[in-house]
Amino acid sequence: MKSLPQMLFWLGIVSIPLAWLVWYFGPEMELIRPVLSDIADPALKAVLQEAHAERLGIWVGIWPVTLLVLSSALEKRVQE
Repeated sequence: MKSLPQMLFWLGIVSIPLAWLVWYFGPEMELIRPVLSDIADPALKAVLQEAHAERLGIWVGIWPVTLLVLSSALEKRVQE
């Protein structure tokens, strides 16, 4: 049980650059289903890709905070 807070801490630290990479390369990524490839208008497609990248970057950006808070909470729980 004592190694879980440390593992969560390091996962939180490692996920920070992952969040940056997903935010930066997000417009080129379509992970689940290729819905943007069916759009013919290039301007609309570009705007939707940017919006998708921002949402994906925010979602992935929440991981480090969540993992670091969980690590801290579990560390306090283990010390009790």
